[in-house]
Amino acid sequence: MYAKTISRDGKLQPESLFCIAGALAGFAAQYAVRQEMADAGGIDAHAAVVTQAPGSPIDPASHADDVVIAQAPNGERYYFSDRINRLLMPDRLESMSAYSVLGGQAMRLGAARSELPDCFTMLERAASTMGTSEFGVFRGPAGHVPAMPARRAIEIFWPATLTAFSREPVVPVPGFKLLPPRLWAVALAMIAATYMEMVKGALTPALALAIFMEAAIPMSKIDQAAVHFVRDTTH
Repeated sequence: MYAKTISRDGKLQPESLFCIAGALAGFAAQYAVRQEMADAGGIDAHAAVVTQAPGSPIDPASHADDVVIAQAPNGERYYFSDRINRLLMPDRLESMSAYSVLGGQAMRLGAARSELPDCFTMLERAASTMGTSEFGVFRGPAGHVPAMPARRAIEIFWPATLTAFSREPVVPVPGFKLLPPRLWAVALAMIAATYMEMVKGALTPALALAIFMEAAIPMSKIDQAAVHFVRDTTH
């Protein structure tokens, strides 16, 4: 549905497609952890809040129940958690994550392992740029910058995405079960994987993966309560 919505005059910028899918996957990963922790008082009840200057590292010792809220000097809050990260990138070879799905597809389409992006560098960049205009900005080759920023993708597309994942079919389907939130990021990566082969002439699989993860990682950190959603996709 994203491809149709962002097409103009029948043309689609593939970079924006992977940015949107990645941004939604990152946002969905934090949403899943929030849902898992809801019965225990919510994610904020189990998080340490630390004042964090841009460029300074996140101190693992400040984590409480694997979550830390980093508050930037401008007052913005960012959520760092290994529980969130594991939904986006594997912590073990056999782990299922958004990165493993899309990275596997990239390699099937000819990308070398050495071409795949380093997610830990992306994590460090997210931590070092929070609260600044550089946070969530794609760093990549000229000519491949997504036309739609990751944060804007969340504002526009998250309400419809949440509805799609959480709504029962209008016509009952025997045996139908809603996908649990912790699998939403993987499902969005699977959707992106179906487009990877279609656009590989304009966007290499490795670069498509990089754009996806460059959006997913920072958007998994933003304060979900501070996002102002657009209720329609006319923009």
